[in-house]
Amino acid sequence: MPRTLLAWRSAAAVTDVVDTPPEPPAVQFDGYLPEPCVLEPEQITEYPDHLELSEELREQLQQWSVPQAAEEDMDPDTYYDCVLSNAPGWKVGGWPAWNSTDPSPQPCSACGTRMEVLMTIATFEEGDDAGNSWSPHPHPGAGPYPGHRGYNATGVQIGSGYRQHLFVCPAEPEHPHIELMT
Repeated sequence: MPRTLLAWRSAAAVTDVVDTPPEPPAVQFDGYLPEPCVLEPEQITEYPDHLELSEELREQLQQWSVPQAAEEDMDPDTYYDCVLSNAPGWKVGGWPAWNSTDPSPQPCSACGTRMEVLMTIATFEEGDDAGNSWSPHPHPGAGPYPGHRGYNATGVQIGSGYRQHLFVCPAEPEHPHIELMT
């Protein structure tokens, strides 16, 4: 029988708080199991890495972002990728971050369709290179809260501080998925 590890519910509906959350049957490394934390989803718009854009768009971005990048003492491409286009942290959908590799299409092994990002699991929720552009929107009840761990609220460690992208086939979700660490 499949078990649900994540459930959507309102904080107001929680009446009895479990002192010790149930443990999964097997965990290879401690850093792969999220610590209990508050999930505060927000909807954002992000854009692809500069290397995934057409040459024409890259030239336009260079002209536009040079002054802003100079103010931040950053390369214009890095400024666009880290500050303007790709949000850090855990996310559903969006664009993959290509910080450690060049972009590479991920074709479905069953049908060849270009796969899309289903989910990104990240070590860090925000980074020094992103300034404050991707900081969570402050709102009543937002952290820090008891047990808050700052940039690594989940306690999950992917490699040496990377992201794990899970790709799925948009044509047939039942096709095998791809995992990619960047």
